[in-house]
Amino acid sequence: MDRREFLEKFGKAALGLSGIYLAALLPGCGSGEQPCPVEEGPEGSPEEIPAPVEGKAPSGLVVVRGKDPAAMLRAGLREWGGLERLEPAGKRVLLKVNAAFARPPEDAATTDPRLVAEAVRLFLEAGASEVVVYDHILQDLVEPTLERNGIGPAARRAGAALAVYAVRKPGPSRVVQVPGGHALPSVGILEEIFQAQIIVNMPKAKHHSGAGLTMAMKNLIGCTQNMGRMHDVDLHRAIAELNTVIRPSLVLMDATSILLDNGPGGPGTVGRPERVIIGTDPVAVDAYTCGFFGRSPSEIRYLAYGEELGVGTVDFGSLGVREVEG
Repeated sequence: MDRREFLEKFGKAALGLSGIYLAALLPGCGSGEQPCPVEEGPEGSPEEIPAPVEGKAPSGLVVVRGKDPAAMLRAGLREWGGLERLEPAGKRVLLKVNAAFARPPEDAATTDPRLVAEAVRLFLEAGASEVVVYDHILQDLVEPTLERNGIGPAARRAGAALAVYAVRKPGPSRVVQVPGGHALPSVGILEEIFQAQIIVNMPKAKHHSGAGLTMAMKNLIGCTQNMGRMHDVDLHRAIAELNTVIRPSLVLMDATSILLDNGPGGPGTVGRPERVIIGTDPVAVDAYTCGFFGRSPSEIRYLAYGEELGVGTVDFGSLGVREVEG
């Protein structure tokens, strides 16, 4: 198939994409306060999911300002202390991006492909045996979606493997009992998460019609087997409980551009903070990011739940914030 033929076929398919993702956002089980049911798959345990590197990564935030996302990421990680702090040599690194929508990068609905590609290159330069760009997207047509948002071509050129699953074909999962889970007593987590040795969270900061904002903590919903189910309980509590089980070693927040309304899929009003936020505490990274939307962290309930459950702190200033140019 030549490029023209591909684009014609993609154009026809794209007409139905917005309907697909809207349908995927609808609740998937029960109603009201009823907890999510156990999902399908063999039993897994939280201990089988890679834990963050302890003791070697700094706790504060690095905020990078600039025009070139790749240069910003390089400068920010130098200030942070370098990827060597995560000891990636010989390890399989999983980058959990937001690739959920078939929209071009300028629409600010997905992680900037330039950031994704640079993260892949930097981890490979630091000795990672493999870098996997991963997501469970809100579309059924994976390749056209990745082509449209640019993440597929950028990641492959940089040397990454891709593991991106369609909303109705999520791939094999394990069912994990969530310790102390109330809204989310159990959850199906995709096998890719268990197979990683280092998990890096690369969210896109944007408006979300259900959660208010989607940032680092909410980005982990894409690690679950049935994403719709979390929207049918206390979504904010469920997000926080999920973050007690999946704990990435690093957050690379894409706030180079942000979707200010009509999220998560857009199109909508795009703001340009031109920032990348780097840290290990997802609650603190998210709390800082709220400022780009003119929102207080107290307005986003999953942040308060995250602090309550020990995921992190909303008081990002107490950790220290270093600003650099990239």
